[in-house]
Amino acid sequence: MMNSKKSFKKINLFPKIERDINLVLKKEQAVGEILESIHKLGRQLIIDAQPVNIYTDKNAIGEDYKSVTFSLIFQHSSKTLEDKDVNLVIDEIIKVVSKDFSAKLR
Repeated sequence: MMNSKKSFKKINLFPKIERDINLVLKKEQAVGEILESIHKLGRQLIIDAQPVNIYTDKNAIGEDYKSVTFSLIFQHSSKTLEDKDVNLVIDEIIKVVSKDFSAKLR
C-alpha cells in the first residue's frame, strides 16, 4: 500500500453567477483561443467557461461566420459578487475579443 498525501480544497460557499455571451466569429477562428483569452481576462472570477452552442446559417449571420455561445461561471472566494463586478469583466472580454479576434456580440 502506498502512502500518498491527499490534499483537499475548501468548498467555496459564495454563490455562483452564470452568464452566457454569444459571439459571431469567422468560421476558421478556433474557439480554444477565445476561451484562453476569456480565462486570462476573468480576473480569477471566472471559474469555468465553455462553448455550449455553435450555430451557422448563411442567411442569418453570413456564409463565412459562426455564432458561438459561451457559458461563463463567476465566483469569488471571499465575497458575494454583484452584477457590477461581473459586468466589468464581461465588458472587458467583449472589448478584447472584438479587437483581437474581430468577434462581434450577437
